[in-house]
Amino acid sequence: MKFTTGMVRLSYAHLFAPAADLNGNEKYSASFIIPKKSKTVGIVKKAMEELLAQPETQKVLGKTKNFSHPLLRDGDEDRPEDEAYKGAFFLNAKSNPDHKPKVLTRDLTAVADPDEVYSGCYVQAVLNLYPYNKGGNKGIGASLMAVRKVKDGEPLTGSVVSENDFDDSLLEDMDDIF
Repeated sequence: MKFTTGMVRLSYAHLFAPAADLNGNEKYSASFIIPKKSKTVGIVKKAMEELLAQPETQKVLGKTKNFSHPLLRDGDEDRPEDEAYKGAFFLNAKSNPDHKPKVLTRDLTAVADPDEVYSGCYVQAVLNLYPYNKGGNKGIGASLMAVRKVKDGEPLTGSVVSENDFDDSLLEDMDDIF
């Protein structure tokens, strides 16, 4: 069940190179922070309802609607210590190394500089929902298909280094040492 989000905030972004997940499997991945009042919440819920109504999904999941790993999670409950997730839902999406997600600019051209898309910027995402029943876990997962950067935001990954962080006056005595 493919769908497109509205504007969401990108977090834990691994879009240009796969990273190891908790099981050690290499995956492209991202978390999408969705304000609770956003239209995207309704889009996700509708896509999940449509997927759950499909006979193929019912075969995979059985009759249960209680999943141990919900797709749409509450940031206030699951990440109360993280200000970026306050007042928001979030969902995580992954794709295998052989299915690299498209990463596009606002004008839909491929992103040339990987530093342009980062955790904290605002994006639109194309995701594909699927049912799973593996290892005793049942639920709805999200495949990461594409990300379109919409606008910049405050980076979520620690501190940012700029040219102003360097100080030439600290180099003055270096000629005597080297």
